[in-house]
Amino acid sequence: MKNWQKHLMALAAVPALVLASLAAPSPAASASVTASPQASVVDGTVGAAATEYNDAVGGGPIYSVYGCTENSYGEACFQKYGDGIYLVKNTSGAVYARWSNWLWNGSAWQQYRNGECWLSNLTNTWSHCNKDFYEDSTSPNAYGSQGSGIRLSLCSSGGTCSTETWTRNDS
Repeated sequence: MKNWQKHLMALAAVPALVLASLAAPSPAASASVTASPQASVVDGTVGAAATEYNDAVGGGPIYSVYGCTENSYGEACFQKYGDGIYLVKNTSGAVYARWSNWLWNGSAWQQYRNGECWLSNLTNTWSHCNKDFYEDSTSPNAYGSQGSGIRLSLCSSGGTCSTETWTRNDS
């Protein structure tokens, strides 16, 4: 079963009352129910987007990577040019790169998007998920300022994750 189908089945198990309470137009609620991959804007306030789930596709090229992190399951890296999340696994089980995109709001870093790039096959072969993040130099970003960074870790399907890395998306 595809990973996105698993996540939809899990979501369907949440009682309707809880879903209705999450639909309130506040930034916190937007984080749980927004279907758009971009953050939502409610009454002029930017709210976090829902977690994005992607299945990695095989292949590269992988070059000029930053923010690499690894553990016994494999390795994950961020490629600034093209905004690619690259990962390779060296185990028989599934792994995923957990990422989050943070934007500078003028006084602090604030999470804008987050997601998971899943790899369940292709052992010892680099695979990737293509994303489209704000560049560090984009002005203004969604929070009206300038600055973009990526946090990245590699996790097993059981949830054990590598040390998280931080990379400014300045390319």
